[in-house]
Amino acid sequence: MIFIEPIQSLAYRKNHQGVITMRRTAAVAMTAVTLGAGVGLTAVPASAAPAERKATKSWVTFDGKKGSIWRTIRGKGTYTRNGDQITVSGWLRDTKVNGWGPGVQFRVWRDGQWHVDRKYTYVKYVSSGKPVDKINYNLGKIWTGTGTHLQVREVAVKVSNKNKQKSGAWKKLF
Repeated sequence: MIFIEPIQSLAYRKNHQGVITMRRTAAVAMTAVTLGAGVGLTAVPASAAPAERKATKSWVTFDGKKGSIWRTIRGKGTYTRNGDQITVSGWLRDTKVNGWGPGVQFRVWRDGQWHVDRKYTYVKYVSSGKPVDKINYNLGKIWTGTGTHLQVREVAVKVSNKNKQKSGAWKKLF
């Protein structure tokens, strides 16, 4: 057991080596405190480690080649990671009436393979169920899932036949 005399009480000692005694005691005290802190840090259990923080970042789909269908379609928004849980929110925009409505699709890396969301998100008319052409629309919360990597791609949905779609290239988000 180490006993450390408080440094403040040494200031009132009156002897011919008072200054030397104070310096030595201060050095011993600092060494003992440093060693004690080191032992304390190694004794902290792993469960006391800080939890992984929630991280929110923005995402946007690729901008296609000039004159292509991908140039007029855009998806953007934010995603939040909390451990391996992912929540995605966003907007869809189509700037031109061309017979194709905007959509997005996500995939995550989990269990050693890519898991593609079989559904793609797009905006449709309530009355007819057909995809909307030329729109700027806030979808709110689009998708949730678990994984260690996330990718997004644009999907163009044919207005006359929602079962016909074209898919763009995957873009890595993390």
